[in-house]
Amino acid sequence: MRNGEFFAGPDEASHIARAARARAGDEIEIFDGKGNRYRAVIKTVAGGRVSGSVGEKLPSPEYKTKLTLCFAVVARPALESILEHCTEAGADVFQPVLASRVQFDLFSGWDRRAGRLAQIVTAAAKQCGRGALPAVRKPAKLDDLLTAGEGAVFASADGLAPGEAAKGLEGKTDIKLFVGPEGGFTKGELEFARSKGAVFMRLGLYTLRAETACLAAVSALLTRLG
Repeated sequence: MRNGEFFAGPDEASHIARAARARAGDEIEIFDGKGNRYRAVIKTVAGGRVSGSVGEKLPSPEYKTKLTLCFAVVARPALESILEHCTEAGADVFQPVLASRVQFDLFSGWDRRAGRLAQIVTAAAKQCGRGALPAVRKPAKLDDLLTAGEGAVFASADGLAPGEAAKGLEGKTDIKLFVGPEGGFTKGELEFARSKGAVFMRLGLYTLRAETACLAAVSALLTRLG
């Protein structure tokens, strides 16, 4: 955006003109990825480029709690589902975790994958009307992500109910939420988490798929912590 005008490059212009079938004179919503959304009117659609005038600023609410979703590395379909749905649920950062029972490799070709993952987050943010884009970080080891004194929550069948878990996090605005791999975190990993003061939270009566558990956990915490 510049001087009250917006200019969409080839990728965005293609979406606006082909997928959304917008034309000159149509009103659309645009956002800058930094938390700001605006109403806008298209002036030109030509040559792989869309431009127009920027109007009023629109509400773009965000949770006060900044939640980093630390999820065990999963296969691509589940990974993309986690990014899409947890962007809609309000996760602030996506942090893939390397743990003992992780079976997939995200390190190989990470730079190549990162662009596709960012596209998924961007599309999800547009769909749900969210102005700020969550960050997608490189995979990191579980031990390196756990720091004493930080707000850390582990999804666990023997944990507290979400409401009780949230009470133990009051006053913390930056929280790391950990969801394990197939088979869960090992006993040693869970003991290490407890030694760092992590809170354990259950997600219901049944065993959930990784992508379902991530969405359930993010929603359970953010709707209670705000």
